[in-house]
Amino acid sequence: MSSLNPLDIQQRHFHITCPVGFDYNFMLDFLSPRIIEGVECVTQGKYVRSFRFEKPTVGDIKHYVNGYFEVGYQATKNTLAVKVVCDDEYGFDEVQQRVRFMFDLDTNMQVIDQQLQSDPVLQRGFVDNRVPRMPKAFDSFEFCIRAILGQQVSVKAATTLAKRIAHSTQLTTPESFPVGIDFFFPQCDDLLNHSFDGLGLTSSRISTLQVVIRALKNDTISLDKAQVFEDFFEQWIALKGVGPWTANYLAMRGLGIQDSFPDKDLGVLKALATENKYPVRKAVLQQAKAWQPYRAYATLCLWNGLGH
Repeated sequence: MSSLNPLDIQQRHFHITCPVGFDYNFMLDFLSPRIIEGVECVTQGKYVRSFRFEKPTVGDIKHYVNGYFEVGYQATKNTLAVKVVCDDEYGFDEVQQRVRFMFDLDTNMQVIDQQLQSDPVLQRGFVDNRVPRMPKAFDSFEFCIRAILGQQVSVKAATTLAKRIAHSTQLTTPESFPVGIDFFFPQCDDLLNHSFDGLGLTSSRISTLQVVIRALKNDTISLDKAQVFEDFFEQWIALKGVGPWTANYLAMRGLGIQDSFPDKDLGVLKALATENKYPVRKAVLQQAKAWQPYRAYATLCLWNGLGH
């Protein structure tokens, strides 16, 4: 059953001006293979997804804002055309801010280009001779779950597991939603006592999910984008089952921390390999010093240079 009351649905349209050189197609190409079927889709040049997030309230009663949005690109005006449908006024501004974050519209790419442009290894992943913008997460909690699922498996496998979790909670959308947008992705409270059995997850991965969800619920860890990276990193890797790769990947695309660096990532190692031999970790970290404080963008260049 859907939690969305059809009588409360409101709709608004927004236009968000993009920075000069914004590459919408690169964003869609990156997002497309990572789409959670039933929650989001890319169709006819538009990105569409459902959303469900908690509204800040006083007291213990939780209120969730539910809806969906569509994003298209108007090349002649260099703007994102955003349609938002939701059941609470709060959702309109919140979705706009999250879309800006997701498409990395507020990052000063000029200083990042200046820092990274001369590196021939990174240049293989440039787009139109520039460092590409970072495709980030619309929902940091959702991305947290995806980062855990992505440990030591392919993008395709992690995406499949995320879809199974979304479908298993049965947070269905109204029939009025676009075709293919059938579920809301669950939030922390939805998964607190949820059974992950029968979804193809290993027992260790289920245990890690449960540890992280409980820690978020108890405020032992946070998904606050403004936190100090070193504190975030130490708190997360202290959790059983969460390693440096997970923490760095979450920081990079989930929180937008620009110097996070998943140095053990297989794509990073492939991009830095010489004569099909992966570099040792010490050499990777030494090479990456030249990319600070923008190692997350350097990582994106390395991935893109492999055709990711």
